[in-house]
Amino acid sequence: MTIKQFKRKDAVRVMNWCKRNVGLNNRRKYLPSLEWHSSSYDKDCGDYDFEDNIMSVYKNNHTSVVEIISTIIHEWAHYKQSTKKYYEYDTIYNYQDNPYEIQANELADLMKWKCKRDLFR
Repeated sequence: MTIKQFKRKDAVRVMNWCKRNVGLNNRRKYLPSLEWHSSSYDKDCGDYDFEDNIMSVYKNNHTSVVEIISTIIHEWAHYKQSTKKYYEYDTIYNYQDNPYEIQANELADLMKWKCKRDLFR
């Protein structure tokens, strides 16, 4: 599968995979909604809005399908994290050193290939 072939429905499949394999945030009543964009004004691949519980993915800012999968898993990690703690860390650390960003990157690196194998053989 190529980036061009990867559609919103595929991103939803990855989110459902995350639900089963990464787990839910029991502090939230709802799963995150997905905003699927062609690209963003900057080079961001994705972001998670803690207040509105929205995961945004910028498809064309990725270089591979595995990178899209990684972004979704990374943003899912943020959905599971404490909003209060994230913003507390955000005032202490720069983006790369924020413990929650490190945790999200490690989770995505650990699980992206398993997700790809499970969903997109």
